[in-house]
Amino acid sequence: MRQSAPLCLVILGCCLASCSMLGLGAKPKTAPQPLPVVTNRTATMDVTPGVALQNVVRTPAGFMPIAGEPPLWLQNATEIALVGTAGGRTQVLGLSGNGFHNRRLIAADGGLGAPHGRIVGLAASPNGMTLAVADGTPERVDIVMRYVISNGGQSTIASFDGTFHAVTLQWVGLSTLAVALAAEPPAPSSEPESGTAPASRGGLFFIEVQGAGTIAPVKVPCPLSPVAFSPDARFVVGEGDSEAPPMIFDRQTGACRGLGLAGPIRVLGWARENAAFLYAETATNSRGPGVFRYTIASGTSELIAIASGAAAYSSSGAIVALGNQGLNFQTAMATPNHTVVAQIATLDPARTKTQIESLGIPTTPAMLMASTMIYSPAFAEAAIELYAASAHGPIRQIVTYSILYHKAFVLARGELRGVAVLGFSPKANQLVIFDGDGANGALTLIAPSQ
Repeated sequence: MRQSAPLCLVILGCCLASCSMLGLGAKPKTAPQPLPVVTNRTATMDVTPGVALQNVVRTPAGFMPIAGEPPLWLQNATEIALVGTAGGRTQVLGLSGNGFHNRRLIAADGGLGAPHGRIVGLAASPNGMTLAVADGTPERVDIVMRYVISNGGQSTIASFDGTFHAVTLQWVGLSTLAVALAAEPPAPSSEPESGTAPASRGGLFFIEVQGAGTIAPVKVPCPLSPVAFSPDARFVVGEGDSEAPPMIFDRQTGACRGLGLAGPIRVLGWARENAAFLYAETATNSRGPGVFRYTIASGTSELIAIASGAAAYSSSGAIVALGNQGLNFQTAMATPNHTVVAQIATLDPARTKTQIESLGIPTTPAMLMASTMIYSPAFAEAAIELYAASAHGPIRQIVTYSILYHKAFVLARGELRGVAVLGFSPKANQLVIFDGDGANGALTLIAPSQ
């Protein structure tokens, strides 16, 4: 991406100093004019001068990123799939070839991948040769396999009758797809008519997609919601919604355990050996917003960062979290728009040691809570979408933070418009930014740290 600069010395522009020379007894020469600084742009932000920019690929006009839908990597990381909306339809665009300038439509509502309804779930297989699509209608969800190599066609491998308010797809192996369906609860007075099947209650299913294909249902004794799987798929965390509270299901024991939380959460990452996970929670009646760590063995939650929505596990097991050490729940909730300075904390649970670095960027508790973070083991870096405060309104900044050197660098910044999503290449040679404001969009590829 670039050579990292010290945290307090990150500069978004540079000035070239000019100098003049006087020859002995000669006329003064005109000082050379400084060369203009070339500013590259994503769709909504200026790229910091000096950043090793690999390419910027403009997307079709009107194609808008979807928050929370990062780029997908297909065909052994030779193709990037962008998930967005255009004209009210969800679409998946594939970019490949030299500079990723070749473009094709991979899936769309009412078309490829979702011929009968709309896309309600997506997951790329580990090698990126297959894209699993959940095609949802009011009465059914079909699981469709899109064979993306050379537009190899598609096939429906499973169908589930019912009305579902949340569908989660997750590959748990090269040929095994996990499907979690959260069904709409039946009306209190409704009873199935004689001779009709009862309404589906959803459930958890593991589909073997190779060969003849098999569907293995797993009995889950508690209501499902949008879920997050542990890396080994033993644990299934229901993140909660209006129909079901957050919970954790252990496939090995078959037991559900409530998390004791009223509102929805967002799982941010898993510790090694699935011993714990990080989650972000908005304010509840019992405590304020922040990042927490849930330990599986004890069934307890521990506060990591107040008024933050950004944290990740590093390869060493340390936790990296965005926040401000001066915040408490009272000030974060009572004055969510007061200015604080963004900080990065690195917590080593094994050594009970915390290192805090200032980013020198003004923000607010509300903006910290809306910020996001992803982590790349290959780069040993975190990439952060940080919302900063300014006199003219919120500023989006894309910041990378080196775990090894405890240094940060601002890659791009701009007035808050539209949506931006981040992703690291599995080949560890690119950080990508997909941003757009509904009129313009772009995929920006940035080289790794030097």
